[in-house]
Amino acid sequence: MTAFAEVNDLEALLGRTFEASQQPQITALLESASSHLRAVAGQHLFPVTVSTYTAYPSAGREDLPQWPVVSVDTVTRDGAPIPFTYRPGYILVSGSDPVDVTFTWGFQTAPEELTRLACVLAAQALTTLELGLGLSAGGLSSLAIDDFKAAFADGGASTGMTLTPHAAAAVRTQFGRGDMHVLETNG
Repeated sequence: MTAFAEVNDLEALLGRTFEASQQPQITALLESASSHLRAVAGQHLFPVTVSTYTAYPSAGREDLPQWPVVSVDTVTRDGAPIPFTYRPGYILVSGSDPVDVTFTWGFQTAPEELTRLACVLAAQALTTLELGLGLSAGGLSSLAIDDFKAAFADGGASTGMTLTPHAAAAVRTQFGRGDMHVLETNG
């Protein structure tokens, strides 16, 4: 899966350079952070993807299941192309019989806010890894070294890669489409 951010993005934000031996781990953290952001948004978003699915228009209207839509490439019924009209977010066809829709969607480059949030999530995980705490020390309020002790301000409710409720709501509002998804992706 393509991450919203690359190692150099995280390096720039943290003001540090990762050794070549660390880069696979950083890449994996950024990919995990991006997967979390996709789950919060409820869709893939990036990179641009071509998908085909079978649609069941309601009174000739079919809402496309992903956005942003780059193009509607083909609409067929029983294997034959049919005329359609594209409107932002949906197509219009004649009738309500099933159609196969092939469309191109997604962002050409990762949106800046998703790049930033992927870096924030990866940095959170990296901090706990570098402290030897594993991947789930969110809400950590204090740490003692001798006779190791860790205390959580929230009882550990924020452990793992998580966004604040405000950030999660902002991602859903700006990039979300509910729980819609594409059934089949080509290529």
